[in-house]
Amino acid sequence: MYSFFAFLRRLKKIFNSVLINIVSIIRNIKIQQRLILILIMLSVVPLVITSIFSYNQSSSAIRSKTSTYSSQVMNQVGVNIERELNRLENDSIEIEFSSLTQNVLTNIKNMSAWEIEIVQLTMKENLVKKFSFLHDVSDVLLYTNDRRRIVAYGDRSFKLNLKKEFLDTYLKELEEKEGTPVWKSSNIDVEERLVKFATSAEQMNKSDCILLGRAVLSLETREIIGTLLIRTNERYFSNIYRNIDMGKNADIFVVDSDGIVVSSRNTKIPVAKQYKDQMLIKELLNRTGSQDKTFNMSIDGKKYMIAFSYLKDADWFVVSTIPYSYLNAEVKGILTNIMLLVMGCSVLAVLLSYIFTLTLSKPLKRLINTMNEVKRGNLSVSIIDNSTDEIGEVVGNFNTMLNEIKNLMESVKLNEKQKREAEIKILQAQINPHFLSNTLNTVKWLAGAQKAHNIEALVSSLIKLLHVSMGKGDDFITMGEEVEYIKSYINIQEYRYYDKFRVVFEIEEDILDYKVLRFLIQPVVENAIIHGIGPMTEQGLISIKGFKYNDVLKIRVTDNGEGIPRERLCKILTVDDYENKSKFSGIGINNVNERIQINFGDEFGLHIESVPKLYTTVELTLPIIS
Repeated sequence: MYSFFAFLRRLKKIFNSVLINIVSIIRNIKIQQRLILILIMLSVVPLVITSIFSYNQSSSAIRSKTSTYSSQVMNQVGVNIERELNRLENDSIEIEFSSLTQNVLTNIKNMSAWEIEIVQLTMKENLVKKFSFLHDVSDVLLYTNDRRRIVAYGDRSFKLNLKKEFLDTYLKELEEKEGTPVWKSSNIDVEERLVKFATSAEQMNKSDCILLGRAVLSLETREIIGTLLIRTNERYFSNIYRNIDMGKNADIFVVDSDGIVVSSRNTKIPVAKQYKDQMLIKELLNRTGSQDKTFNMSIDGKKYMIAFSYLKDADWFVVSTIPYSYLNAEVKGILTNIMLLVMGCSVLAVLLSYIFTLTLSKPLKRLINTMNEVKRGNLSVSIIDNSTDEIGEVVGNFNTMLNEIKNLMESVKLNEKQKREAEIKILQAQINPHFLSNTLNTVKWLAGAQKAHNIEALVSSLIKLLHVSMGKGDDFITMGEEVEYIKSYINIQEYRYYDKFRVVFEIEEDILDYKVLRFLIQPVVENAIIHGIGPMTEQGLISIKGFKYNDVLKIRVTDNGEGIPRERLCKILTVDDYENKSKFSGIGINNVNERIQINFGDEFGLHIESVPKLYTTVELTLPIIS
């Protein structure tokens, strides 16, 4: 008992482990796909199971009904053929015991040719009345015991002439049966029609036929006095079943117990020949006494449903062969309809499932995408969802929280901007004492050395810089004004760093009227002079370029100075360098980047590229402000 409970606990543990794995796998599938999958399973799977069951039931029903129908049809065809056989046998009995037949066969040796001719004409006259409505009885012949032929009925101009070997065998068989009727199939191979007035080479063959023969017995002595043959065209019997439709490529034919084809509506199954598959004949003989008149078997490598009826008196079989390809075609038709139904319902189920899941997944995806946008720092997004369901309520709450966060962020950003602007204005209002001292010392040295020839230009440049530094005018100035004060600043520095550097300007004419922030380029140029060119022993080169690129304004300052070490380059935009007191404005590189991003957004700003001992390039990206 303990081991049983231990087994149950272990089984439960395994089940829980499998369940957890399944849940984990399902959880990794998107909700929309999960919903579509479960809805399809709930709708399509039962439909498929029902369709398979219906298909199997329909297939069985079709085969069962086809089997029953074909068996009944063969039975009815057999009844109709037997009726005609009995009718012809009764006619043969009537001919056999007629006085004319008895007289001519008994006394033919004593009769003249004229008397025999009279008997033939009389017989024909009588039989014409009997067979006038039965056109397929073509000939009635009497044979004496010494094989003399008497034409009792038929076209005397085209007399029936059976080949000797066949005739002798058949007549001998009739004599052995002693009056019992014997049916025999015949074709052009064993009979010929000789035209009475033509040469022996000219023959006219008629169609396949069925012969009814019997020995003629004397009414007085019961001895055989001759034989009677009635020739009937084969179509007389095949017309009974010719128009019966058993299905595409199905055949109906009649065979005897020896496997000889007696009647057929298909020329591929020749009359008076052995049927092509003797296994079928053996199976028919084995099933003669069976109640089940249908079975399946293969003929020429193809499967057929066989139905038959046994005609005991004639020892014939009426057989129908229905190919399974036809039955399967019927079944395939049902299968096709079922498949179309399943596919249609599946498509409808998928479509409805997709539409239904969209009502859940689409708002969720929109919410997730918006959250990702917020995660990336975009607080200007919002979701429009007027629905009143739970997702709509979540979206409404999310929009409310997002607006509150955005307001708080804008408030903080505004405060920071105001604080930085105040700091910048304070810095711009200051004149670095060391810079002013150095400049004045330069002026003093020039005055003494050059007797004041360049003082006017130097002082003029200084005045321009002081005006810009003290914030004369708006926060924005034109690019042309920015270039002019940069030139003033460079003019002053050229006196300080005599022949230490050379500056090249490449400013596009089209951008001179664009607005830029005040003191935007000067800190960059100042850093290039102090940190880039200053430590060099040879003359340096500073390139200042301004141009329009992809709807933005680019300002690029490049020097061929000392460059910036990699570790310093990583920190230069996060920490201002205030240690060097020689700066004119006191505004660092990081401060320039912050001013640009505060005023124009994070997509604008400053980028530095440097290779130590080779060059440094500082590129400013600004919006175009006309």
